[in-house]
Amino acid sequence: MKVAILGAGNVALANAWHLARAGHDVHIWSSFAGERSAIAEAGVLSAEGIAQGTAKVSVAADAGACMAGAPLVMICAPAFAHQALMSAAAPHLTEAQDVLVHPVTGLSSVLLSRMLKARGVKPTIVDVSTSLFTARKTGPASVRILKLKDVVDIAAIPAERGKAAMRRLEEVFGRRFRLEGNALAISLNNHNPVYHVPPLLCNLSRAEKAESWIIWECITPGVARLVKLLDDERLAVVRRYGTTETSVDDYFRQAHGAEGRDLNEVFASVAKKLKGPVGPQQLEHRFITEDVPYALVFFRSLGRVAGIDMPVTDHLIGLTSALYDRDFTAQGHTLEKLGLAGLGPRDILAITSNGF
Repeated sequence: MKVAILGAGNVALANAWHLARAGHDVHIWSSFAGERSAIAEAGVLSAEGIAQGTAKVSVAADAGACMAGAPLVMICAPAFAHQALMSAAAPHLTEAQDVLVHPVTGLSSVLLSRMLKARGVKPTIVDVSTSLFTARKTGPASVRILKLKDVVDIAAIPAERGKAAMRRLEEVFGRRFRLEGNALAISLNNHNPVYHVPPLLCNLSRAEKAESWIIWECITPGVARLVKLLDDERLAVVRRYGTTETSVDDYFRQAHGAEGRDLNEVFASVAKKLKGPVGPQQLEHRFITEDVPYALVFFRSLGRVAGIDMPVTDHLIGLTSALYDRDFTAQGHTLEKLGLAGLGPRDILAITSNGF
């Protein structure tokens, strides 16, 4: 099967390598010419870690050629790149295609739904709660794969196509998907900001000094408590909108087989199991620049509509905005940015189920 992958980062290369090794015809397109030429020049993708070897992929000159005739299109990029990749993809998408937003952050799939409204085209958009692979790009055409996750939540827009879309994905990736009835559940159960932002802020000097540190090993009991306080506020929003509730410690138990009675023990278990990856080694890192504007700001925007007080979330957004000298609220996924301004929880749930 032809698979189109838009993006050339950690998630994109891990999926491209895995799918090509499984015998699929994988085509990659990046909006950056340098990334395209580097992969084309290498000729193959290389993997290390739990998966090793090389895999042949094709590099497309443009998004349309990449996607033409591909039943599965994967948008694999950080949230700040979603809109640009979706704008490139939208003119070429058809009703017959599945579009996997991998991973989704802050309902970015709704942005694609809005773009497609003018064309009257509704492909099946599938949100993935987190990346299927824990992986790190080690070079322009190489990736280190640490784990293929056991359980990943997905949801479809329109929701009525969810079961059929999950069956098609299982044919490609195996039975590791858990279907949600509404895409909002996927974005609300995005645990990345909960366990990225507090640990990085509490270990900021390690990142700025470019130390070799494993983030899980540096989550002490105090840092784990801050993670829990932030997660408790996210869960309050989840309960108000009535979507599936998964705490951050339960997420690690399900996705990584972690053990422990509380978050401190869970993180210690994750450190032992994964033995990596290395934590951020610079101030400018997606653990802040992606997870704050496209997740924490999004959580707070939903919380405000629902009348939920979120002081820890508020303070983390304010603190990081000050430290990074930028307005993460203005940059991020607020309900206004998503076209959901002025709507109450019921109407938001309807659009995230059916699309625009």
